[in-house]
Amino acid sequence: MARLTIPEDFNSQVTLLNNIIAQNTALGTSSPLTAFLVQQNIVLTNDEAAATAAQTHDAARALLKKQSENYRQLRDNYFTAPWAHLTGSVQFLKTFYKGNTKELGNWGITITDSGKVNYPAAFTQRSAVFITFTAKHNSYPDNSSPLQPFLTLQNINLDADSALVEQATTNNTSFTATAQQSENETELRNQIWMPVLTHIKTIGNYLMKLFSNNQKALGNWGFVVDENTQKARLRTSKLKPGETSVYAGLIVGGSITNIGTVDIHLYKGETTTGTPSIIHVGEQFGLVKGYSTVTVVNPSTLIEAKFTALSAH
Repeated sequence: MARLTIPEDFNSQVTLLNNIIAQNTALGTSSPLTAFLVQQNIVLTNDEAAATAAQTHDAARALLKKQSENYRQLRDNYFTAPWAHLTGSVQFLKTFYKGNTKELGNWGITITDSGKVNYPAAFTQRSAVFITFTAKHNSYPDNSSPLQPFLTLQNINLDADSALVEQATTNNTSFTATAQQSENETELRNQIWMPVLTHIKTIGNYLMKLFSNNQKALGNWGFVVDENTQKARLRTSKLKPGETSVYAGLIVGGSITNIGTVDIHLYKGETTTGTPSIIHVGEQFGLVKGYSTVTVVNPSTLIEAKFTALSAH
C-alpha cells in the first residue's frame, strides 16, 4: 500500500510547506484545499510566518551546535597529550607498585580487584583524575616522587600538562554551555513548528484521499508518495576513518542523521564528484528526489563516523 512520506528534517519540512503554499496560491479559488483549510481552521499565511520564526531559531541552533563542536575539538586537542602522559605514567607506577597496585588509589586511579586500571570515560571525571594524580606527585618533596624518574626520561612536564588541562577545562565549559544553548534553540524552534507540521500532515492525508486514484498528483504539492511495499527501517551505518561507501535504497523524504562525533560528507549518486553536502555532528540531511542512492565519505583520518538513514533494504 502506498504511503505518504513526510520529511524527517526541519528544512525539508519547510520546503514542503512552501510547495503547498505555492500550489494553493497558483490554483487560487479552484484549489481543492480552499474549503478544507477553513473547515480545519488552517491559515497558511500564519503557518508561513511561523516557519520564518522557526527558521530563525534553527539558524541559531545550527550556529551554536557548530560552535559547541569547535569547543569540544579544542578541548580534546588540549587534553590529548596530558591524558596520554597520565596513562603512560600509571603503567609505570603499576610496575613500581607491583604486588600492591591498590596503592594507585592514592593517586586517584581506580584499580579493580583483578588489578586492572579503570579509567572514567567523561572528560570532567578524567580531568579530575589528572588533577588528583598531579597533586599526589607534587606532594612528594625534593623530587622524591616515585614517578619522577619516568617523567624525566620521557621528558614529561606535568606543570605544562596542567596548563593544557586548564585550557581544556575552559573549552569544555564553553562546549557545555553552547551545546545547552543549541538544545534550547531546538526546543524553541519545535514549539513554533510542531503545530505547522501537524497542519502539513493533515493536508497531506486529505490530498491522499482526494487523489486516491492518482496519487502522483500529490507531487504537484511537494509530497512524496512511497509505493514500495517493503517496510522501511532505520539503518545505522559506520564508516572507518577515511572510508568512502555507497548506500542505495534510501527512502526519499527520509533523512540521514549524523549520530557520530565527526562531520560526514555526502554526495548524490555513486560518485564523489562535485561539492559535497557536509552533515555536521547531530544534524540531519533531508533526502529529496535523486538521493535514494548516495555516497558518504568520512573525512576524518582518526575517528569513525556513524549515521542513520531510513532504508527500504
